[in-house]
Amino acid sequence: MRLSLAAKGLIVVAIPLCFELAFVVVLVDLQRQAEAESAIALRSKKVAQGIAALSHDLFTLWQTIYNTTRTQWRSTGRFDQSYKPGVAKLLAGFDELVELTPDDPEINRRVRASRSKLLSAELVLDAMMQRLNTHDGSQFLTDEVLAVKQIQSTFHALVDQNHELEAVFRKQNSEKNSNRQIELRQKILTVATFAAIVNVLLSIAVAVFLLKDVVGRLRLLQDNASRLATGKQLRAPLQGSDEIAEVDRVFRRMARALTESNHKERAVVENALDTICAIDKDGRFSTANPASFKLFGLEPEDLIGTRVVDAIAEEDKARLLLWITELREKKERVPNQSEREKEFRVRRRNGSIVDTLWSGHWSEEELSLFVVIHDMTDRKELERAKQELVAMLTHDLRSPLTTIQGMIEMAQAGMLGELNERGVRLTNSAERNSSRMLSLINDLLDIEKIKSGTMALEKEAVSLSALFDEVKANVSDWTAVNGMVIECRETSLSVLADREKISRVIFNLVSNAIKFSPPGGRIELSATAKGEVVEITVSDQGPGMPPEMVSSIFERFQQGTGSAHKGKGGSGLGLAICKEIVTLHGGKIWVTTEEGKGSQFHFTVEA
Repeated sequence: MRLSLAAKGLIVVAIPLCFELAFVVVLVDLQRQAEAESAIALRSKKVAQGIAALSHDLFTLWQTIYNTTRTQWRSTGRFDQSYKPGVAKLLAGFDELVELTPDDPEINRRVRASRSKLLSAELVLDAMMQRLNTHDGSQFLTDEVLAVKQIQSTFHALVDQNHELEAVFRKQNSEKNSNRQIELRQKILTVATFAAIVNVLLSIAVAVFLLKDVVGRLRLLQDNASRLATGKQLRAPLQGSDEIAEVDRVFRRMARALTESNHKERAVVENALDTICAIDKDGRFSTANPASFKLFGLEPEDLIGTRVVDAIAEEDKARLLLWITELREKKERVPNQSEREKEFRVRRRNGSIVDTLWSGHWSEEELSLFVVIHDMTDRKELERAKQELVAMLTHDLRSPLTTIQGMIEMAQAGMLGELNERGVRLTNSAERNSSRMLSLINDLLDIEKIKSGTMALEKEAVSLSALFDEVKANVSDWTAVNGMVIECRETSLSVLADREKISRVIFNLVSNAIKFSPPGGRIELSATAKGEVVEITVSDQGPGMPPEMVSSIFERFQQGTGSAHKGKGGSGLGLAICKEIVTLHGGKIWVTTEEGKGSQFHFTVEA
């Protein structure tokens, strides 16, 4: 049966405890026997003292009787006073010995026999007193010799019996007490020796158990932890189902997870396109992944040990050293993104210069700076292409389109001659397409301005009621054609914003609602105070959107893909511009929608 560590510990404690309890029970029993022996010894002492007292009293009584003169014999009252108290005292002593020796039949018998002898002697003395009272003195003197001899014989027998009693008592108690004491000493010695041996054996067993089953296995866990830290193979798994074995199994699962994680991490690092490296406290590369060859033109093993400043363009070396110093000094807190990321130009081995973005984290434990270096060549080229596109849109497209639109307006006004019906139709079509193209270009330019931070805001207090009415008037012709109704809820709220740009946000949202609402539908504009901001909502009765579209609807060139959204036109930039303008104002924009039940576009602006 496999036991848990707690059960094993309980057994280790219980076995010595049970033995100690048994040892205590034996000691208590020996103590009880010792107390019993002490009581017996005390009683024996009293018996011995009683026997000695009897011997003394017998001798005293005999001396009293023997030394009595004839004159005293004739004085019956005086003689009677001489032996009666002594006899009474001896009888009391014999009675006490009878009570003290109920468990010793031999002593008890001899005491009773001696008592009977004493009573016989008393009868003889009483008879002498009787004769003194009934006969004259001459007759008593005739029998005196015979009486004294009889009394002497009786008292000699009493003394002899008492001596025999004393001898028997001493022999019995000497042997008994000696044997009992030897037996008790032997028992105590045996119990103490046995207890000492068992205690030693139990101590050895517990020590062996702790060393083998607990300490040894814990050392194996410790050794496995050291092996895991150094990347060595772990030792064989521990057997059993106790807590230590369970810790070993959990540790091995953790080790496998860490190994897999390290393999994945190494795979990510080894296959990363960006250079991932570490720079030690002396400013030298200590580790680098294979991507470093593409960036620096050196294999990782050749790069390691070289000074990082030697791989940086001359004009950026001072900035790099300052950046490393700042990251080391900010170890007490987490640096923000602008502090962690810096752009530096790298000088390759062949002398070419590469624009790079460095993202670093200083580790106080490792005393190293861990850096991810991203090659910004493609990004820089993309930015240059974007700038060229903006310049092309501004100069090569918008300017000619503006000129074309002006010519179309002149033709529509008849300034270039009267147009027939077909000419009017063509100029109207040209005007619509040029306006759409110009609007698309302006939207793209506005987004780039916001992204680049060149679009300025002129904030002022703007009445939302007036803003709603203005937007409603701007789309009145469009709503009249479709039979739609725009409802502006009354509000006295105002916002701190750029009037033109917030008006454009609301206009774009309303235009979007008109585009996707059915003919005769209703569009609602409302505003609600939400603490320090105002939440503006545009609700429509359109087809709504599927959930997967909600997260991307405000991205550039994103349009609905359902059947209800096809053929609605648009550049896909309107909602993107709304998001950029609202974000520029420090607000948020989002949509709540349910497919088939319309949409509600919300955004917040500072109150």
